Amino acid sequence: MGIVALLTAAAALSKERPARSVIVAAVTGEEIGLLGSNYFAEHPPVPLKDIIFNLNTDGAGYNDPSYISIIGWGRTGTNAWIEQSAQAVGLKVFPDPAPEQGLFDRSDNVSFALKGIPCLTFTPGMTSFDDAINKYYHQVADEADSVDMDYLLRFARAFAISARLIANDPVRPKWVEGDKYEKVGKQLYGMED
Repeated sequence: MGIVALLTAAAALSKERPARSVIVAAVTGEEIGLLGSNYFAEHPPVPLKDIIFNLNTDGAGYNDPSYISIIGWGRTGTNAWIEQSAQAVGLKVFPDPAPEQGLFDRSDNVSFALKGIPCLTFTPGMTSFDDAINKYYHQVADEADSVDMDYLLRFARAFAISARLIANDPVRPKWVEGDKYEKVGKQLYGMED
């Protein structure tokens, strides 16, 4: 689902370009040490200070197709854009499912957070790790015929709308005050006190 969302955003943004440039990157190796995202963060195609946001997506499964779930909700000042994109396709936002699992610091977005780049992970509607999630999460049963295609379309469109809204906003996202990545973000962007 994450790759479908990424390709949907790439297609939409290429047809009607946003105010800011957008890099579309698919990374791999998250489960074996964030290999792809770490490589990108260590070898960026543009200076890191020119990357204003990382809108990560992952398709680890869902148990409620009325939501998109946001890992990192409330940390970057982008909540309004995410809510607007969800509402545009008839979905709601479920903030930070399963906080006890520390998903933010286990997902590809953290490779960018460690460098100071504000980020979040946009995931299918997961309200908790339950049997519905575990049925497909890293399982061979995770096949295309198990996906609600109408939901996938709405999820991918919400992701694309979010990317556009963030890219068009003249105000750069930034870590909220007190976030553990705020200091490194200020250093990256030359906003140190």
